[in-house]
Amino acid sequence: MGKLDPARFISKRYTGRESSIIRKIISDNMGVPGMLTLAGGLPNPKVFPMKGMTFSLADGTSMEMQSNDVEAALQYGPSGGFTKLVTQLKHIQKRFHNSPSPTNVLVGTGSQSLLARTFDMLLNPGDPLLLEAPSYPGALSALQPIKPRFVPIKADGEGLLPGDLRSRLDSWDVSTDGPKPKVLYCIPTGQNPSGATMPYERKVEVYRIAQEHDLIIMEDDPYYFLYLGKAGATSREAPASFQSMDVDSRVIRFDSLSKVLSSGLRTGFMSGHPDLLAPILKDIESTDLHTSQLSQLFVASLLERWGDAGWDKHVAMVKDFYAERRDRFIAACEKHLTGLADWTYPEAGMFVWFRFRNVPDTMDLIMKEAKAEKVLLVPGQPFFTDGKPSNCVRASYSVASDEDMDEALRRLASLLRKKQ
Repeated sequence: MGKLDPARFISKRYTGRESSIIRKIISDNMGVPGMLTLAGGLPNPKVFPMKGMTFSLADGTSMEMQSNDVEAALQYGPSGGFTKLVTQLKHIQKRFHNSPSPTNVLVGTGSQSLLARTFDMLLNPGDPLLLEAPSYPGALSALQPIKPRFVPIKADGEGLLPGDLRSRLDSWDVSTDGPKPKVLYCIPTGQNPSGATMPYERKVEVYRIAQEHDLIIMEDDPYYFLYLGKAGATSREAPASFQSMDVDSRVIRFDSLSKVLSSGLRTGFMSGHPDLLAPILKDIESTDLHTSQLSQLFVASLLERWGDAGWDKHVAMVKDFYAERRDRFIAACEKHLTGLADWTYPEAGMFVWFRFRNVPDTMDLIMKEAKAEKVLLVPGQPFFTDGKPSNCVRASYSVASDEDMDEALRRLASLLRKKQ
């Protein structure tokens, strides 16, 4: 299979989308010297009640936004993202992923909004969708209105199993199984909920299968910069991404700034071939218009202030912080849950995925009994598409104190012992 044909993948709903004529007139002509505009319904900035922005940073310094940038950010802006930020994000993608194919970047109101739009762009109702089992419930919720046919692929402690993916696709019979899947959705780093990280060699095999069966890979990677390393390892460099090997332009990548800067900024971004991102841009033009430019300006100013060295220093600090929390949580698991549950040591992200022994269905245990003991966890069933009972539970080590981690697991262990 050669280069991907984007037109084959666009859903019926998205095929008819057109660009906003007003946005196009303004974006194409605002920079032309001497142009006099009576076109856009832009509010006059003279009536805006704010003129500047200054942020206090965690290192004790302050960051004042440049007045011309603040003026631009307070106005309507490009639907694809604040120009300065888009340039910086393209640099980040080039630096860390360096796709061998043409790549563009779009900014969205968190990567979740971009995920939802992309599902809507690629899938018609009833279309088959390949995805890991278990999978991210936020994605499953976004998919509910589309009502695809879920095709779960087995996974282990290192993520999606290429052998199961190949078996499902090689044996697919369109006469009995219906249209063949054209999209694979996966979370390759610190998978939510399992915490699994797909090694490079496995990614190469998955990409080869995608080439053979002409799939688009939706690479949802919000924990890429939270790669914490294997147990006892000193390296915290994440395995190379699908985008880094994307010679056919078949990868659409989703990145989040929520985990390394702030979740309240609601600033995420996607990257991929321009022809695959163009329909998403049209959708943003007709719905959000654009993500908050003040949030984008803050991120752009911070990245400009830091440069590559400052970004690397901050990400290293974040990784150190979460690696310490992970290791303390795992130590508490070993202290309280040995013999009662099994788990995989997470190389990335914020989660530990438990498989409880002698508890075939964790729903009542977590939603009733653990809650009564004032311990909140998430039962496994919502992470699967089949609705069947699950012996799994997801726990997060991101915000609880050491004392709360230990006490919560002690209470959980007490409940589990009653089930043995």
